[in-house]
Amino acid sequence: MTAGPALARLDRPATDESVRLTVVADPHVTASERGTWKCYHRTVDRLRTALAGADRRGADAVVLAGDLTADGRPDEFDTVDELLGETPADPLVVPGNHDVPKTFDGHDTPAVAAFEERYGSLPAAREVGPVTLLAVNSASDPGGRLRDTWGGAVGPAQREWLADRAADAALPILVTHHPLAALPEHDGPPWTNFQARDREAVRSVCRRHGVELVVSAHHHVPTVARHGGVAELLSPAVCSFPQAALDIVIGPDGTTARLVPLADAAGVEEAYHLARGGKALGQGICSLAESRLGRLPLAE
Repeated sequence: MTAGPALARLDRPATDESVRLTVVADPHVTASERGTWKCYHRTVDRLRTALAGADRRGADAVVLAGDLTADGRPDEFDTVDELLGETPADPLVVPGNHDVPKTFDGHDTPAVAAFEERYGSLPAAREVGPVTLLAVNSASDPGGRLRDTWGGAVGPAQREWLADRAADAALPILVTHHPLAALPEHDGPPWTNFQARDREAVRSVCRRHGVELVVSAHHHVPTVARHGGVAELLSPAVCSFPQAALDIVIGPDGTTARLVPLADAAGVEEAYHLARGGKALGQGICSLAESRLGRLPLAE
């Protein structure tokens, strides 16, 4: 599908040579589950649509910003890989909290090392014209401190790597699953799991080393945040209302991020009613997304 309404128009970052990115976040793919506010029974079609749309729009790079799978089951990763095999894209991939082992899993989620064997080691740098995408794993840490939570952290080793690589890049952009931003409505549980634990330290690295843009996911709410001179684009979820990807164009006039619808009107209506009639978390996220869709663009 073609890009839709603007989420944000930013003066920075800007570059003489235009670069187009497609960000695909939180597809939560499963071929066996149905229903819930995440529209599990539509996830295969929605991810396929997002990847095909990136190809049609001529994206210079595709970013998969985590939670590829519904719950980290091996068959879910196999389904994701089948969908990736249908597109010529070589996406830059970071894991989400649903893609890594947790103490409360009732199944064997593949180890983080297995994730990196499939999709590439992390942290990772990807050159896209004048842009350098800097991807970190915020979903797991070597000490296992994130195994009992949906929350995340970048960690000291990756922050040091980020500082080194950003300092050497002409136009660095950080990619992380867990946001550095808290939405104003997110006050107390269950929202405390939605931001990276070390977000203040990561923001400081970004400000010191010229990272003007952060792309994140996990909230399922399309929005924009600012951290001093750093802008953060929080990507919508592929699986849940409003079911969209992000189209980001960085050019001479700055950066424009547009929502890319992945469902027709009936599909969006279904996602809305499943969220509104489901668990409290889904209802809350649907309300937050709906409130922002009514006042686009969120940054001009």
